[in-house]
Amino acid sequence: MRVPVLALAFFGSTPVLALDLPKEAMAPASEVCPGKPGFVRIPGTQSCTRLSGRVAAGAGIGNGSRAMAPADVTGRIAVDHRTQTDYGEVRTYVRIGNGHR
Repeated sequence: MRVPVLALAFFGSTPVLALDLPKEAMAPASEVCPGKPGFVRIPGTQSCTRLSGRVAAGAGIGNGSRAMAPADVTGRIAVDHRTQTDYGEVRTYVRIGNGHR
């Protein structure tokens, strides 16, 4: 592959300078919700959220007289969100997955 001389002269001779980007305020670190293991408090609120899931995979092995079984992959993801209100705790739970495990 042949590189044009003009491109090599332009990119090979100029220094690379970093831009002075404005310093943004960092978001506060997440904190653990008291009394709820696995939950994290959303900064600036009294809400707590837990994200969980799992993945399982398997493969069948056959001998000369049987065909190989197809690979089996299953998985799911779950979001559990809880907020304390004047009427008690409000819970939102969503789980999405495939497979039969």
